[in-house]
Amino acid sequence: MKLKSAMLADAARVAENKLYVFGGQWDRVYTHSFPTTHPGLTVVLVIEVSYAEALRDHHLRVRLMRDGEPVGAEARGLINVGHAPGSTPGAPSYVPIALPFESLQFNRAGRYEWVVTLNDEPVGSIPLEVALAPGSMEQPADRGPVTGDGGPGGPWTA
Repeated sequence: MKLKSAMLADAARVAENKLYVFGGQWDRVYTHSFPTTHPGLTVVLVIEVSYAEALRDHHLRVRLMRDGEPVGAEARGLINVGHAPGSTPGAPSYVPIALPFESLQFNRAGRYEWVVTLNDEPVGSIPLEVALAPGSMEQPADRGPVTGDGGPGGPWTA
């Protein structure tokens, strides 16, 4: 099995084995303070399953990591693909996957990554940089939470 494509998107869905991506292929979000909660994003994947690997269970795991350590968000599932009617013997199958995540908590700025594993083997990752918005000033930890919604569209910008 191979990870053929991976990206972050504002939203995505799979219908009739087609992948519909909205606002895809970004790697950075900004906020006005930390800790903060991102309202949501979708991890979008396309997995290639070889002809010989079809008709068996394969374990998929996608985890948000920082500095090699998990930071909470995770999805797990099984992939089991058959051979499409009329497909050429030996031809691979492609599995589109959309994994939505909501209310993601980030305690500090930095580089995060979504690590993708198939059958417990890492096959790829998607970087995500979380940073203070230009012009923002980090609030000292002893002053409590920031109030307000951060302006139009909330505290996040992509």
